[in-house]
Amino acid sequence: MAAAVGGITGALVLGGFIALGLLLDDRVASIVPVIVLSAAGAYAAWLVGVIVFGAVRGGPNGQEGEA
Repeated sequence: MAAAVGGITGALVLGGFIALGLLLDDRVASIVPVIVLSAAGAYAAWLVGVIVFGAVRGGPNGQEGEA
């Protein structure tokens, strides 16, 4: 469950960054923003996915908020 929620959230973040790159690509007539924002989006997607995974999974013994 936690892995699926983290993966879906990460995919949404990555899609958002790619969409921003494509939107900016229309204005500057270069593919560089798409590449840069896709790379940044991949990192952000991984980071947000890990955070969401940890939040959904909870702490040890199923207790939230304890490390």
